[in-house]
Amino acid sequence: MRHLPIRCMLIFACVALMPSLLNAQEAGGIKWRTDYNAARKESEAKKLPLFIDFVRPNCPPCARMEQYTFTDPRIAAALKEKFIPVRINGIEDTALASYLNISLFPTIVMASPEGRIEGKHIVGFQEADVLHEHLQRLLASIKPNDAAKTDYANALKWADSGDSARAITTLRGILDDEKSRSLHKDSQALLEKIAKGADDKLASARDLHSKGKSLEAIEALTDIRRQFPGLKASKDAADLIGTLLQGNAQLKLEKRTKRVRELLAQAQDFYKTKDYICCMDRCEVILANYGDLPEGESAFRLAGEIKNNPVWLQAAADVMTDRLGGTYLALADTYLKRGEVQRAKHYLERVLQAFPGSRMAESAQIRLTQLQGTTPVRKDLQSAGP
Repeated sequence: MRHLPIRCMLIFACVALMPSLLNAQEAGGIKWRTDYNAARKESEAKKLPLFIDFVRPNCPPCARMEQYTFTDPRIAAALKEKFIPVRINGIEDTALASYLNISLFPTIVMASPEGRIEGKHIVGFQEADVLHEHLQRLLASIKPNDAAKTDYANALKWADSGDSARAITTLRGILDDEKSRSLHKDSQALLEKIAKGADDKLASARDLHSKGKSLEAIEALTDIRRQFPGLKASKDAADLIGTLLQGNAQLKLEKRTKRVRELLAQAQDFYKTKDYICCMDRCEVILANYGDLPEGESAFRLAGEIKNNPVWLQAAADVMTDRLGGTYLALADTYLKRGEVQRAKHYLERVLQAFPGSRMAESAQIRLTQLQGTTPVRKDLQSAGP
């Protein structure tokens, strides 16, 4: 009896696995989908990434992957719990294979729940250890960090409460962060919802203008600019304000007068509550932009009273110091949430340098110690003055 070489026997064994492979055999308990469009919808609904395995008939490395790689407990668990696994016959589904530039088999393509291809195609037989690294890297890249989740939750809250400007700034931060890609779709949808509200307000302002209520229209347009920075409605509102004020000196004066009186009232309220730094802020805005109006003289006198009183001026300086230190600490916290430890350390050290012996410096020292273990902060930073 003639015996076949062992190499031939192995090849025949691999080929024998092809029918079950292409019929989505559940190696390792993996439930392979074969309908790409249905799998795509499932991926989006469950917010799980797609794992697409392109194979073909009579493909020994495909069979080896099925027999050895996909039966590995780590691979099987990941594909069952954290992915939507899809197996595509690249010879039959030529449209999808061609679209994704698949010419060799097996080829693995991974995509985010939003349908975006992640990373490069993985071509050829993959050992379980290597494929496991690919899976973990993909999961880490599309998983939003805790800070991004908190930011999105805050944006929702601010949008609902009418603080649209804050929500817009936060949502744009999420959209600019590649590590928060799984939140991009929801963030974009919320931003579009806010933009729709801005467009509605702009339409109402135009309606006021058409009815001859120009001053009311300008007030509404100014509010749009304040509430919706960076949106198209905000730019359109600015353009319309310019059009309404052009050549209309009386309307321009009425607008400026109304605004300067609002600012002066705020300055006077801050003065009464001994919030001298905010009072001076408002007075400086008035003097810079409305110094030609009678309210400018009132603001000048009010600011002068504070500047001529060393006790009040020191109180204002203390508030500015606290604000600056608090801003540095907040920056450090923000960078820590985003995993940028070195930047966080930079701002904590600036607090130590600028405000030695202060409550803020003590807080910064505690955080630095937590980050650095028992390693002390540099002596020159501990003893440096502002």
